[in-house]
Amino acid sequence: MKKSLISSGEFFFIIFVSITSLTFFSVPSQLIAKVKQDLWLSMILGALIDIYVAILLYRLGRMYAGQSLIQYTRSILGKTGKAVGLIFLLFFLGVMVTAMWIYCDFLSRTLMPETPRLVFSISMTICAGLAAVKGIEAIARLSQIIGVIILLTSIVLFTSSIPYIQLHYLLPPFEHGIFPALQGAIYPGSWFGICIMMGMLMPHIKQQKSILKMKVYAVVLGTSIMTIYLLYSIVVMGPMMAAHFENPIYILSRITQFLIFERIEVLLLLIFISGSFITISTLYYAITEGTAQWLGMKSHKPWVYVFGAILILSPMFPYSTEGHIVDRYLSYWFPLVSLIIEGGLMTFLFIWAVIKNRASRSSS
Repeated sequence: MKKSLISSGEFFFIIFVSITSLTFFSVPSQLIAKVKQDLWLSMILGALIDIYVAILLYRLGRMYAGQSLIQYTRSILGKTGKAVGLIFLLFFLGVMVTAMWIYCDFLSRTLMPETPRLVFSISMTICAGLAAVKGIEAIARLSQIIGVIILLTSIVLFTSSIPYIQLHYLLPPFEHGIFPALQGAIYPGSWFGICIMMGMLMPHIKQQKSILKMKVYAVVLGTSIMTIYLLYSIVVMGPMMAAHFENPIYILSRITQFLIFERIEVLLLLIFISGSFITISTLYYAITEGTAQWLGMKSHKPWVYVFGAILILSPMFPYSTEGHIVDRYLSYWFPLVSLIIEGGLMTFLFIWAVIKNRASRSSS
């Protein structure tokens, strides 16, 4: 079966769009209330966590050229790798379901409150499922278009907010010490870390040597844009008001205007909906292809329907409408599990691979 290939530039846009869209409405509500004007340090540390994971994935991908994360996990750990591969697949599923829940919840609360969330999940699943069936090439090409839209829209939103800026809201720095900012890095770090799907995409990228560079560029650009959005929310509304809203970036877009245009929030919705499509589609493709590899199947397409059913029903899962349970999950359990898998498990896998390769070289 011919393997679909994408360029390093297309890979850049997949990562960039995934970082910006998914963190738009997950990180702000968790981070601003806890860190306020010092959130820039948390964002930088979160990006460094993701770059560290990217280095591990790049080194492993080069050691086991042509193999995906699921495949070389088995090559490194043997039979135990089957269980570890399952952990990665469950993590992809958990992130995909969480992303879908955030997407449906936001649209239900802000855009169409009378519309059942099931309508949003069905429409997104159909579109993302078609993209997953078409393959990573189709997703990559769409990500280029959407990535440019995000950049242009961000420029418009930043420009429109300039008259409302009050820089004194950024003072004093480190009001409660540096520890809250260090502790807050867990939130962007865990969400940026979903780019562990780089391990599934790497065998499909033509220019292998430039993968790490493109990944770092995408993380830096995505982190910079998100940090500017968050800081703009604070300098326009103040840290107390920005922390009060669940989606301060969306509120920011509603209180600003660009020239004669007042409905700037439409642009933000465009970023969120289109970016969520790329993120969910990429995760969808990664988990279906990974499951097919885990089971030794030639095609990932049958699994598109299986995981599609799960994705459609995700807004109806138990406790999905319980605010305090969802908040606890997003603010504690998801970041904790994410960092254990992205950082801890990947570090263990890399160390074991290095030890195994050195042992094999010395024995030969």
